Amino acid sequence: MNETTVHLTDFTAAADIETFAAAMSYCREHPGTTLIVPPGTYHITSDLAKRAMNSVMTGEWGRNPQRIMFNPKYEYTRGISFDGQRGTRVIANGAVLMIEGFMEPVSVINCSDIELCGLTIDHLRKPYSRGTILDLQPADAEGNRECVIEFDEECPICEHSPLTLRYIFYDPETEHNIYTGLHGYTFVDEYHLRAKIGDHPALHDGMLFYTVHSFHSRPGILIENAKNIRLTDVTIHSQPGMGIVGNRSEDVIITGLKVVPSEGHHMSTDTDATHFTSMKGLLRFENCVFDGQGDDFTNVHSYYQAIIAREDANTCIMQEKTPDGTHAQTLDYPDIGDTLELTNRKTLRTVGHYTVVDCVPMHDDWMCRVTLDKPLPEDTEDLVLSDITRLPRVELVNCTATRHFARSILLKNRDALIENCTFRDVMGPAIVAAAEAWWYEGVCPANITIRGNKIYNCAETWGEAAGIVVKADSDQAEGCSIFNITIEDNYIECPNGKTGIFVRNTDGVTIRNNTIVTNVGYGIHVEGCDNVEIQTVDRMPVRIPACKKVILNEVDLS
Repeated sequence: MNETTVHLTDFTAAADIETFAAAMSYCREHPGTTLIVPPGTYHITSDLAKRAMNSVMTGEWGRNPQRIMFNPKYEYTRGISFDGQRGTRVIANGAVLMIEGFMEPVSVINCSDIELCGLTIDHLRKPYSRGTILDLQPADAEGNRECVIEFDEECPICEHSPLTLRYIFYDPETEHNIYTGLHGYTFVDEYHLRAKIGDHPALHDGMLFYTVHSFHSRPGILIENAKNIRLTDVTIHSQPGMGIVGNRSEDVIITGLKVVPSEGHHMSTDTDATHFTSMKGLLRFENCVFDGQGDDFTNVHSYYQAIIAREDANTCIMQEKTPDGTHAQTLDYPDIGDTLELTNRKTLRTVGHYTVVDCVPMHDDWMCRVTLDKPLPEDTEDLVLSDITRLPRVELVNCTATRHFARSILLKNRDALIENCTFRDVMGPAIVAAAEAWWYEGVCPANITIRGNKIYNCAETWGEAAGIVVKADSDQAEGCSIFNITIEDNYIECPNGKTGIFVRNTDGVTIRNNTIVTNVGYGIHVEGCDNVEIQTVDRMPVRIPACKKVILNEVDLS
């Protein structure tokens, strides 16, 4: 590849989105190009993107516009596209893509050896609305408090705007999120609601109310069918959907990513900050910061595929059946030579392993035909297949997450390190390693080391533990379907009534030298596990029901 350097100012067009398109076309035709984007704010929009936002905000697409915005046939605008490029390096320190409307700002697709540095993504009209609580009344007999919500001048609403999908109350005095219900409201005008909210001891006049207007849609950055991708010092302040979605890609290194609110705000992306599916190679996060997103900071998994028809002993039709479809909204299917794991969906026990001899993706039917190297069992009613070749090595090092929904890290892979990360005031547990059969996201994790992390006041709202949860998440999970989990040298401060570490369904559990501050009497709960070794600090009490081969503080309890 030739090594060429060009500047965005070398390209001219009537609109910023067209200027970027011309520059990216040059990069596509000249592999190995470095594109320098000068500091400044770039207005990125299209008529389609503006119509999409208007359809959401007016209620044209209903109370939950995800049904329209999150499906394979949804038409949308791509802002900057790396489609077909090789060896492109974009240096955009100080450059802000100011998005008007709802779109996919950056598409890193069908490309290889790409580096994107320094870019910031934000929205002219945020994909959420912010208001202030006024005239808060005492609780009524049903435990509701009436108030007025006055929205900021830059985010007017409409009578039928979606307002109850996901929301928080933020206390600027304590800098904490408050989770309580919005139990009803009356539209007054484009800047005011008369609302009923659930009682909470921390509520007071002057608190802020943030609400998103959609769940999943297109991500801020899509990485798909891409190899050897580096994102360095990229910032995402807002997105009507996820921040970054990676799918069917290999070797992605993310350094210095910030998915955080813009200055003066306390919400970032509507749903996950990042989400990676069917990946290979290495997926590494280092020195990243996450704050205020509407779901996990990352979720890494493959998909459970239902067996919906048999053509012969070795050939079947299989279908990904997650409730919302894949997060890239493209078909998930294996490659020839991949290994598929056969699992009982009710128990999450592994039944067998198969090699893909042939695969025919059926994109229009959202399924694929696979031929395997040996026969499947005759009865496959409760069995699912998952591609375990597409499970990356995951490394999360020196990252920080605070004040967001759901969990921080959710892993369903077979090789991971979570080290020296800090988590604070997260709605759910800080770290979860758990297959979710009910959501068709797998697989059961293995070979995960969680080391040297600091966790403060997480899972106040829900979760088996404030710090770390490991389990096979299905209604009838049995036995040990998770393997080789090491949890060591972590510091965990639990909110009232929470333990620090919860582990179940695991063969090979090592828990040592963790400092856990809790008021429940025990800091560690290990249940239904085999080959357990626990070494506590200051001989903290633990619970170990239904475990086999247990060594506790060097005492064999087997």
